[in-house]
Amino acid sequence: MKTCKEFCEQLSDYLDGEIGERECRLIEDHLEVCQPCALLFESLKLTVKICEQGISDEVPPEVRSRLKDFLRKHCKGYQM
Repeated sequence: MKTCKEFCEQLSDYLDGEIGERECRLIEDHLEVCQPCALLFESLKLTVKICEQGISDEVPPEVRSRLKDFLRKHCKGYQM
């Protein structure tokens, strides 16, 4: 029998469809009876959804310029 921790460690893979049918069923059964894990799973699903909607491939030019200036000022002399 798995612990909540072991189930929770598989939630990302479960969301991504990267685990087998048997493991999926075990997770689903666990989520039906364990409210803390079910809440964690709902939170993870919402987080993924928010991240997918908020990702932009383009950094605005002003932000890019300010970031470069900041890095030049604060990372001077560091080897990266």
